[in-house]
Amino acid sequence: MAGTSPRYDSCRFCQERFIQRSGPGRKKEYCSLDCRRQAQRERDGVLERQEHSALPLGRRIAEDLQALSAALLEAEYDGRPLPELLRCAGEVAREVDYYRAAAVQDARNQGVSWEQVAEAAQVSATTARTRWPERRVRERLQRRAGERAAVRQPTAPGVGDAGGKLLPQAAERASVKLASALSYLHRASELTVREVAEQTSLSPSYISRILSGERTPAWLVVCTLVELFGADPAELSVLFESAHGLVPPGRHAIPDAVARLQAALRGLHLAAGRPAVGVVRKAARGALSTQAISEILDGEMIPGWEQTAALVTALGGWAADVRPLWEAVHYTFLLCLDPPDGPEQFPSARSESP
Repeated sequence: MAGTSPRYDSCRFCQERFIQRSGPGRKKEYCSLDCRRQAQRERDGVLERQEHSALPLGRRIAEDLQALSAALLEAEYDGRPLPELLRCAGEVAREVDYYRAAAVQDARNQGVSWEQVAEAAQVSATTARTRWPERRVRERLQRRAGERAAVRQPTAPGVGDAGGKLLPQAAERASVKLASALSYLHRASELTVREVAEQTSLSPSYISRILSGERTPAWLVVCTLVELFGADPAELSVLFESAHGLVPPGRHAIPDAVARLQAALRGLHLAAGRPAVGVVRKAARGALSTQAISEILDGEMIPGWEQTAALVTALGGWAADVRPLWEAVHYTFLLCLDPPDGPEQFPSARSESP
């Protein structure tokens, strides 16, 4: 009818207003065919929900961001030239962009609406839907996976992480933790530096530099000191290897892979001064129960990744540094489900699902 104002309705999918058709027939529920199709996809369960995924998409990216930020800080402290500083900053910025996309997808998987995403990102709902549609996010994360794989791919012996070497910042962090663990054991032993020197035939000044972190000792020296302090050198084996930038080649049998992960966690606990279980639980902000912490540190339980990351962070470590050890355990468990040459023997510790 002439002079009648158009009637508006809100799209059931994107909530945008649109002109409703007039006349007989079923009224429109969506502003466009694309919105109707996407709503149908959600009803059909095509979009994955968070409860069906092992880990949030953004979790691993955040862990890599931690390592990249540490590399940038190390470059700044070392006074490296501007091109290298900007290269490190560019890697961080690119990873932050990937993280935003993954975080939005995680939120959408949990049922967060586009309006809520838009409010959090301080953009319009239309911009949010255009910037982070599921298909595009998946494609971007696949591209990121390829980029990260290329970064980790060795190009020549002794370059990057090739030749059995860890990245410098990871080795430096492990060296600090190793010194902290030795220093704690020394204090707990109540021996003076001079008494340690007399019983080990090491000079007092050398021992002091080891305990302060100025020198990273050889394995024989570590064993000598740890045994004198009344502890087990095996608990520091992974920290020692990491401090020297060593990555043992190849995959390990299940018991060995589990032992290495447990040694890494116990080493971090030792480096933190063996805090009580309650203190660790408080530092983990409730992500771990006191029973779980005790069972993990006692070797009675093989934690899932979320538990491992929470424990490592609570002990002052870097989750990204421990992730390869956890993945080695996970890999061997999967391999054991379909062993190529017969079944392997599982360790006695029970396992939590990743």
